[in-house]
Amino acid sequence: MVIQDIIIPDKQSECSEWISYFAKIKSKFGETNARIIWLKTWQVNGSTSCTTNPGFLSFTKKNNIDVSNAATRAVADISSIGSNFLGLGKNLTQVLAVGIPATLAAIVLLILYFLFRTARNTNAKDVANIAALGTPQGRAVSLLSK
Repeated sequence: MVIQDIIIPDKQSECSEWISYFAKIKSKFGETNARIIWLKTWQVNGSTSCTTNPGFLSFTKKNNIDVSNAATRAVADISSIGSNFLGLGKNLTQVLAVGIPATLAAIVLLILYFLFRTARNTNAKDVANIAALGTPQGRAVSLLSK
């Protein structure tokens, strides 16, 4: 009776588990087959956090295993899903990058225009009336003068 002692790592597995997994399948199936099996398992269950671990990277380099493409592809797939949500994608980012500053500039120009127009058409009598309306005595005087 043969009992298999190979535990297949998953996304939460430590980098050391991936290394020991390769060693076990290499001893059972040979180096070439182990590399193919390992890469297929990594493609499905690989943890991108291991791609920044120096020990793991030296292991992959020593065994001629390239995980950078799989990790890069996984990250690129996730980012493309996020950027193409409901077809908005990069166009929405471009619209926001140009549209928000343009809208803010238009609002500032509109405020400046109305301030300039109001200042240009205001005379001393208007200022006195505004000051008079700001106090209770000024309101009383303006009501009596009507």
